[in-house]
Amino acid sequence: MNPPHHSSATSASSRKLVQIDTARLYRDNIGAEGITTAELDELAPELRRIHQTVMAQSRGGADAEFASLNLHTVMPDSLASIETMAAQIRQFEDVIVIGIGGSSLGAKAVHHAMTAVHPDSSAPRLHFLENIDPYRLRTILQTRKAEKVGVICISKSGGTVETAIQYLILREWLEKKLGKDKARAHQWLVTDPASGWLRELAGREGLPSLPVPPKVGGRFSVLTAVGLLPLAVAGVDIRALLAGAADNAARCATDDIHTNPALEIAALFYLLDINKNKRVSIMMPYADPLELIVDWYRQLWAESLGKRMETRPGRPPAGTLPVRAMGAVDQHSQLQMYLESRLDKVFTFLALDSWDQDFSIPLPEEHRKYFPYLAGKKMGQVLEAEFQATRQVITETGHPNMTLRLPAISEHVIGQLIDLYQRITVYTGLLYGINPLDQPAVEKGKKLAIQLLSGDHSA
Repeated sequence: MNPPHHSSATSASSRKLVQIDTARLYRDNIGAEGITTAELDELAPELRRIHQTVMAQSRGGADAEFASLNLHTVMPDSLASIETMAAQIRQFEDVIVIGIGGSSLGAKAVHHAMTAVHPDSSAPRLHFLENIDPYRLRTILQTRKAEKVGVICISKSGGTVETAIQYLILREWLEKKLGKDKARAHQWLVTDPASGWLRELAGREGLPSLPVPPKVGGRFSVLTAVGLLPLAVAGVDIRALLAGAADNAARCATDDIHTNPALEIAALFYLLDINKNKRVSIMMPYADPLELIVDWYRQLWAESLGKRMETRPGRPPAGTLPVRAMGAVDQHSQLQMYLESRLDKVFTFLALDSWDQDFSIPLPEEHRKYFPYLAGKKMGQVLEAEFQATRQVITETGHPNMTLRLPAISEHVIGQLIDLYQRITVYTGLLYGINPLDQPAVEKGKKLAIQLLSGDHSA
């Protein structure tokens, strides 16, 4: 039995593409801080080479170097098993999803977006446990009944220490409340298909598990079982999510920057950094359900691109600092800094074409003289006006910016965004001459923490 899901993959309107407006990244529209077509043309041979590399190394299924960019073709074969497992987990009232970083951010972002727009009252409540914060875990354990709790533990390596700690504590809690045998019926694992602590545990105890493709890193894994299992449990249409990714992949199949938006955006953001010193990349959605999409983007961008350029000595490190802002909220907190500080920023706005849920603004006569401009308006119209105004003043100040226009907040649209930004990130990393798939500095920090926990304070 498959979990219930929305019908967004079946309607024609749901297959609309995200509209991408990069005009304000160019000098003709932003002024001296923008990129010229001549600069882009000069980069064209390198862009073609990079695109061909990405396409070649995306072929070969789950074993491809850039397997994260072919998940729309690989994962459909696994959907039946994911949906069957999700149906089993949906028997619980509360489902605790343990993971950190890429093992959590993508699923949490999509879940936040879709439950805000299309809440599923029949689905369990998902609780994402990420940080090893005793206060949060204590609250969960004190307010939930073990017999009504299911646990999904997610770690590609099977040994992520923060994830292992919380899983060990939850296992002990379940076993004390339910007994060891019954507790096992409340646990599911997503991990490496062949090795690691979780894989060994699954084999030893017969715990149900799903694999993570070995070539897909955590921050690129939302379209694998890492993201698809908890999302299916929550009633999200994971087939529509993959369909959106597939439609964006088809859109980006050419090496022509005028028709491949991922290639164009990667080139522009790279040139804005290298040629214009744009060191801060601000993403600003104008819809609350998209708020956590920026958290997912922030890890993807920072961990993939923030690296020394060993192949290009003398150049500053690669990557730009990703920053989250929320429209219209941060017009009242960050906009002052944007308008009167250094011109070292580039902006991405996320805006909706239309709102399928909206409120008319009641304006009795006694209030109309204070807000005459609100007469006959809806909330969505006001937010759109605030977006347009903010983008205009950002543009007039000289900050390059682009806009992604979403036809709706749906699984298909979110799938497009996931595939788009994963491609942009890989292209950009290759332009810098760095490996966008590793994270050497992060690994060093993990090893140091383990040394300190082992009593070695000489490190």
